[in-house]
Amino acid sequence: MNKNLLGFWLYIVSDCITFSILFILFLSTNSFCFKNLIFNYRTLLIETVLLLLSSYLSIKVFRNNRNKYYYLNIIFSIIFLLIEYKDFYHLKKINLFYYTNNYLSNYFVIIGFHALHVAISILFCLNLLFLNTIEKNFKINNIIFSIFWHFIHIIWLCLVLIIYIKK
Repeated sequence: MNKNLLGFWLYIVSDCITFSILFILFLSTNSFCFKNLIFNYRTLLIETVLLLLSSYLSIKVFRNNRNKYYYLNIIFSIIFLLIEYKDFYHLKKINLFYYTNNYLSNYFVIIGFHALHVAISILFCLNLLFLNTIEKNFKINNIIFSIFWHFIHIIWLCLVLIIYIKK
């Protein structure tokens, strides 16, 4: 087994533990009374579709080795991050900050940590795009990229179920 791939799996396991702890902390807080006012389910659906498309494109890159899938992945990821920023800005506009209560502090940490992973995936994708290593490591790099994207969208689906849909 490749050492890079083993190290990456250890990273994924440690990230799963981190997200699990964040989810447990979120679930331990009481439900916030303005939940229906701050969440827009239409944008939530758009964000979910964008992440699932990015995950699908990571598989297309692996199978076809075409740069257009990298570009589309980057575009969808940036659109996702812009929507997340708009949501954070909306919360700030209605005077809801991370220090308002435990619910919002946990919300900001989880969403922000997930957005950080999406930003890292953009950098990873740019690295693959600009280096375009067509060596023996190219397949391993694309496998790692695809696994990372699947991890991101699985965490997003858990996040949607725990934060947005949980009643």
